[in-house]
Amino acid sequence: MKHHICDFEATQEWLTLESIDYIAECLEACESLEMLADLRAIFPRQALRSASIQVNDAQRQRLVQWLQLLNKEQAAA
Repeated sequence: MKHHICDFEATQEWLTLESIDYIAECLEACESLEMLADLRAIFPRQALRSASIQVNDAQRQRLVQWLQLLNKEQAAA
């Protein structure tokens, strides 16, 4: 299944501490590949990358694994 990826550039509003903190909370709460795909559709890539730095190591490893699977799905679609 092909998932939409937000193609907007991150504006300064996306990169404020408040926004990055909120996105980091969303990433921490992410419980599945599908939830991560939804977040990738909502938030600009640069904002997700900036927020991911704040995520705990165990969750970051899960996110990396899910991203690898999502990227494989995108390439195969």
